[in-house]
Amino acid sequence: MTGFGYWRRTKQMQLGIKKQICLIIAVLLLGGMTSCSSKTSIDEEAVEKEIVVEEIAGEEAVLLPPLIQATTLEGDYRAMARLGLAATSCSEQGNLEQAYNNVLCSCVRIQAGEHYGSGSIYRMLENEIIIVTNRHVLQYWNEDCFVTFFNGAVLKCTLMGMSDEADLGFVSIPASAFTYQELLAFRNVRLPVELFREKKNGESKDSISKGDKIFYVNIASDWRNPVYMEGEVIAPLMFLEDFQREMLYGRGNAVPGMSGSGVFDKYGNYVGMITGGTLQNEIAAIPVEVIEREWEKMNLQ
Repeated sequence: MTGFGYWRRTKQMQLGIKKQICLIIAVLLLGGMTSCSSKTSIDEEAVEKEIVVEEIAGEEAVLLPPLIQATTLEGDYRAMARLGLAATSCSEQGNLEQAYNNVLCSCVRIQAGEHYGSGSIYRMLENEIIIVTNRHVLQYWNEDCFVTFFNGAVLKCTLMGMSDEADLGFVSIPASAFTYQELLAFRNVRLPVELFREKKNGESKDSISKGDKIFYVNIASDWRNPVYMEGEVIAPLMFLEDFQREMLYGRGNAVPGMSGSGVFDKYGNYVGMITGGTLQNEIAAIPVEVIEREWEKMNLQ
């Protein structure tokens, strides 16, 4: 009887160890899912419920919980796009250098005839990539227009439409023009969490404040050598006569070809799009709230 009791205690210890291993596996699989606003937590009780203990020939056998199956690159991309998980990574510590490295994969150069400008990947959908830029960049659009991505990929694009109210427009490229390995290297811009709160609760709050650091990327001058450029918010919203609307107004330098370039905060959130600049090192950008509103209107047409 003593030997049997020892055997039972040993098996219970083994079972406990196996349960802990299962919990560790679950944490490794799910624990990395984080965002700027929240972290995913693991419910140990729920995980333990997945551990099935059976009596087989007088011995306790532990069946591990089902693990994530191996997937194809196509499956990975389609799942990422379908679930809306294609946004650039967030620099949770507000590190500008890290944020710059995170957003680079969303930046593009747009060639329209003899003119060129910049743009950002706004949405990555299952069947197409959507790019946003300024309307005045797209006014020279023709069938030979093309987009250069951060990694040198060059693709022709299709004009989706231009806003009647703001200086912006959208072009698209079919996902089938890329390999799935290439698609997984791109990301669409990360929209500020305040934007989603406004949609959900109807509360209006600026996604950025006076004095906040901002940055943008000059990829248009030479896509092989993109340049990090830093600025500061003068006013989240200021009515500017030249644009006949409220714009994000900031301090910083913008060079020719940067029209359409994304403006990002220190976390890497997309807060606007450069539309103009002055010789006094000031920039004007269309706020992200306006861009998102115009995108939704275009989808309803």
